[in-house]
Amino acid sequence: MRKVALTIRLLYKIMAIGLFCIFASTSDVSAAENLVEVVQNGILKGNIVMRLQTGEIFTDKVVKFLSRGFTVRVDYSIELWQSRGLWFDRLYSQRNISYQIDFEPIEKRYVCKRFQEESQVVSKTDKQLDKLIKWITHPDIPLIFVPVEQLDPESSYYYNIGVLVATLTAENVKDLQKWMGEFGEQEEQTSSFARTTFKVVMDFLSSRNHKKYTVKSDEFHPSDLPKLSK
Repeated sequence: MRKVALTIRLLYKIMAIGLFCIFASTSDVSAAENLVEVVQNGILKGNIVMRLQTGEIFTDKVVKFLSRGFTVRVDYSIELWQSRGLWFDRLYSQRNISYQIDFEPIEKRYVCKRFQEESQVVSKTDKQLDKLIKWITHPDIPLIFVPVEQLDPESSYYYNIGVLVATLTAENVKDLQKWMGEFGEQEEQTSSFARTTFKVVMDFLSSRNHKKYTVKSDEFHPSDLPKLSK
């Protein structure tokens, strides 16, 4: 009976969280032509380098999730492709950059961390959310791809850019597990059905609370790119 009661209480908590997340959902979209922009594309020290920026990806719903203690994550994925006409296009290189932002209610401040492949994590803290949003939507570091000499000067190239805004992340799921005390403390006594249900519901809610923007840049020839000083 105890296991049954524990399972029922667990499911009620999951359902309550689920209703909040579904009604506050920021469901998937894909149009981004006017939201994601390549602001610099050129050659720096012999390498193909680009910079980008985004528009209003921090909607009111995203800010609301953040203010209620949810971790918000923004992932950029930028691919350099060679256009090959009637044949399959060729992927040359890919770069990824991610930002994770949290609100600390006691200190009343926002903490944002930037992750970029093998580089060290960079953190910024501010009580003004707008400043951190600008840091996220206008990355201040150039994305370095391949040496220009590796590219075919007669071919055209383009970038495929994906921006994922996640308002229910793996970090949130871990926090929810801790918050639902019985699930963490009584895991051995909780039925496998309850654990499976928790995972299924969390996976569903995670997918419901993501926005993904994708865009293809204009095509360019390496020989037409300007040389950059920095």
